[in-house]
Amino acid sequence: MIIVEYENNQLTIKSKPYPKDEEKEDTQTIHKGIAKRYFSKVFTIADDVEVKGAELKDGLLKVGLERIVPDHKKAKTFEIK
Repeated sequence: MIIVEYENNQLTIKSKPYPKDEEKEDTQTIHKGIAKRYFSKVFTIADDVEVKGAELKDGLLKVGLERIVPDHKKAKTFEIK
């Protein structure tokens, strides 16, 4: 099981073992991948970046991030008179 947490501008991605009762004996596992390897990785996220969500698909973890630029930092265009 992979856990993605975001708190105080820190994005943490870590693994956690599946509880024994969640493993079903009637299914056949071909490959467990990272299921038995424990890891933790912490990323510092800028103040103007928002975490939108995470998706694990085809063995790839995708974390959606969106940069939100405040109005006072946006580029301004002025008309020349």
